[in-house]
Amino acid sequence: MSKQKPIQKQKTDWSAALMELWTGLFVACYLLFPGVKGYHGISTAKTWSFYAWMALLLGLGVWNAVRDLRRGQRRPVTATQIAALAFLVCTLVSAAASPYGGKAWYNASAHEAALTLSLYVLLFWVVSRWGRPTERLFRVLLWTLALFCLLCLLQAAGENPFLLYPEHSNYYDGYGVKYPGGYAGTIGNVDFVSAFLALVAPMLLLHTQGQRPREAWPCWVLAAVCLGLAVWIRVLCGLVGLAMGGVLCLPVLCPDRYRKRVLFGLCTLGLCGLLLLWALDLPVNFLHELHELLHGRPKDSFGTGRFYIWRQMLERIPSRLLLGVGPDAARFSELAPFVRHENGVEVARATITDAHCYPLHILYCQGLPALLSWLSLVGLCLFHWYKARAKRAVRLLGGGLVCFLCAMLFCPSSIIIMPFSWLTMALLEAEAAGDR
Repeated sequence: MSKQKPIQKQKTDWSAALMELWTGLFVACYLLFPGVKGYHGISTAKTWSFYAWMALLLGLGVWNAVRDLRRGQRRPVTATQIAALAFLVCTLVSAAASPYGGKAWYNASAHEAALTLSLYVLLFWVVSRWGRPTERLFRVLLWTLALFCLLCLLQAAGENPFLLYPEHSNYYDGYGVKYPGGYAGTIGNVDFVSAFLALVAPMLLLHTQGQRPREAWPCWVLAAVCLGLAVWIRVLCGLVGLAMGGVLCLPVLCPDRYRKRVLFGLCTLGLCGLLLLWALDLPVNFLHELHELLHGRPKDSFGTGRFYIWRQMLERIPSRLLLGVGPDAARFSELAPFVRHENGVEVARATITDAHCYPLHILYCQGLPALLSWLSLVGLCLFHWYKARAKRAVRLLGGGLVCFLCAMLFCPSSIIIMPFSWLTMALLEAEAAGDR
């Protein structure tokens, strides 16, 4: 009787394990890290935290590249990665040609200058080549979001955990009551919080597709809390992102046999909504503004002053169409300050630092080639999402990305939230590329 050969233990893939570990720790630690000086210094704290995490990731990327060379493994460069590299090249050229010199590369005010944007692209490259969205990573996101939402709920109850607000203050003392601006969670600026919720809430809902209620209820509860928080902070960019993104996702993710009906229904509802807004001037601020826009009567005050910012930038773009003013250099380009009046009295004045519309921000700061390369990158990611939408990981990553991009049409860019969007695109590319 012949002896059976002993079963050989499968070798641990340390590359995948370390990448999964880095991704999970980054999501948890970067999101929950509130800084040490409250909301006043949160951007600086997040910036240096991001740089530290990227140093670890780049070291891991070099280690993976050397290991692949030793094994003779050749990972093909995808079209999406080429588009990301083109965005990087255009950004560096814009920084080199910027009239503001070193400020376009790095400075203490512009947290998304050329250095940070370059790290975004490197994050995308390393994770898209050696990362993978796993169920464990989703559980990390789930628990991290639970803690984040708990902090926001405490703030909604009037508490000041971690002393993030000024002493003897809370969330409701913002917006000029005791301090300027509105802040929440471990992200800070409520615009950023709103956009981030637009990214994660669809992921939670889409993850439940095909699950039994006893398996899906934690995601349902957490998604409901995220939606409630989006309403509580009273910022439209996240709500608009969820609404627009939901409309765009529905025809893609619905069963094929219902797609034509869904498209017909959405087009009918959209047309009826436009006709209603054209005919009626409803007593709600943003609906009134839409009514005026449909009648061709735009004003600089529309969109909480966004039309004022967009008009100024669009007037200047032709003079530096190809190179822009430099990465994140809008704050140095001598745009007229934003001024808000109430009852004829000036109540706020601020330097314009961002377009509050990410594609326009890229066009103004980095030029047309950078915008086209970024649009190519996003377009390819969404194309892969459409082609591989049968996979749960691809479906939820793409759905979150669509809603986030819609929110970013009305939200300023920030190093606090943009790494999550680049990480989402990288994981989407990595999962979709596994089938190509």
